[in-house]
Amino acid sequence: MGASSTVDVLVVGGNGRVGASTVRWLHRLSSRCSASAPLRLAIGGRSRAHFEAVRNRLDLPELLFRTVDLEAEMNSLVTVVRGAKLVVHTAGPFQGRTQPDLLRACIEAGVPYCDVCDEYSLSRHAKDLSGEAAAAGIPAVVSCGIWPGVSALMAAEAVQQLGGASSCERIELSFFTAGTGGAGPTIVSATFLLLATKVLTYRDGMLTLKDPWTERRLVDFGDGVGRHACYLFDNPDVPTTVEALAVANCASRFGTAPGVWNSLFAAMKLMPSGWLVNRAAMQGLAVVSMPVIRLVDKLVGATNAMRVDGFSKADVSSGFPEKVTLRCVHADLEDCVGQATAAFAMELLRGRSGHTSAEQTIPSGVWYPAELQATARNNILEVARENTLVWKI
Repeated sequence: MGASSTVDVLVVGGNGRVGASTVRWLHRLSSRCSASAPLRLAIGGRSRAHFEAVRNRLDLPELLFRTVDLEAEMNSLVTVVRGAKLVVHTAGPFQGRTQPDLLRACIEAGVPYCDVCDEYSLSRHAKDLSGEAAAAGIPAVVSCGIWPGVSALMAAEAVQQLGGASSCERIELSFFTAGTGGAGPTIVSATFLLLATKVLTYRDGMLTLKDPWTERRLVDFGDGVGRHACYLFDNPDVPTTVEALAVANCASRFGTAPGVWNSLFAAMKLMPSGWLVNRAAMQGLAVVSMPVIRLVDKLVGATNAMRVDGFSKADVSSGFPEKVTLRCVHADLEDCVGQATAAFAMELLRGRSGHTSAEQTIPSGVWYPAELQATARNNILEVARENTLVWKI
């Protein structure tokens, strides 16, 4: 492709379903902006053939390709990101990775960054680079997307509605996806990998590790979705929300449909742990399973539902509610995760590099979604609200 200066946003992993959905939404959102031309977008990946297929499917002939190897030396990563105005990292699964090398490359190259990392230890390592990012004048948001991401913004909104951190006792996060939500093998393999991951929960301010897919609870996601069984499932929103919002009690649950999928996940926990933590094996299992998964997805749809419950402290009598319940439902997981990721990306671009005349809302440094200030949070939520089936926030 041409000089890197011709690129506004480089979406690493853009050949995948999440990445391609993000590209589609970035083009859609930037095309509406009267203050500038649509973003010049590039997909970063290893396969030009896959890129060509995605470009044709998205009907974006101006879309560019850049070869990106995440296992390459740092100098190579710096070279490939330099000149872009923003890098969006969607190349999962993130489980098993230990170092945020692409973020490091962006800091060295002076390029803002965001990712959809759903692995807390990796996001925590990214957070440790906040000082370096601030010194370089680079803003970055990690663990953004629909969940984690928008769900963390919902948690922050719940805490605000309860009167602030001093009034909030507990946050409960619940998620439901019909089938796989139309997800590709990467998201499916990440789900498999998480079945071997201890669930981070907090009780009375203390970290408590629990077994995944336990403590079943029926959760009402609202009109059109109804009640579904959800189980403890690791989610970086839990520790990042606790850290950002000073909440003492927090846990996250997830469930799917049909019910047999829940039973299969429970059965998979009986597999040898060495298999479950093997990224290549779980990716292979996901690929082999896709024909059956696609058939089931056609039958049950792709709905993605999120519910956040916030509870106030017993001794709070300041006129704020004792409990708030926020709900967000989209018809299609693949579409809404790209929509949400693009919303974070657009907010990072706000006021930077001449993209818009608006003021910047995300300062330099590395941030969790729950840490973003109200203006940025509201802007992102406004985009995430589009096309929702249920929106009670």
